[in-house]
Amino acid sequence: MPDEPPPPPPRPLPGTPALETEEGARTALVTRIIIVLTVLLGQLWALTVALEAYLSDHRAQAWWLALFSIVSFAIVAALVFLEPAARSRPRGGPQR
Repeated sequence: MPDEPPPPPPRPLPGTPALETEEGARTALVTRIIIVLTVLLGQLWALTVALEAYLSDHRAQAWWLALFSIVSFAIVAALVFLEPAARSRPRGGPQR
């Protein structure tokens, strides 16, 4: 059996990206994008209804919808700027 490649390791070596890790990261990113787009559409709807309420002299309703829009913005900002913590623990060493 000349020049056969060595068999792959049973698990990824430390420091090398695994397919499962990349798939999980991709899934998490797509999920965050879908959530952000959904909240963005809700914000657009709320601002449209708030403007209509404000122009119809329903000021209290308009302010509640504006507050909803601000809270939605905070949620989107948190999703965009905060990275999730790594879920895997480092291999090797004593386990506690």
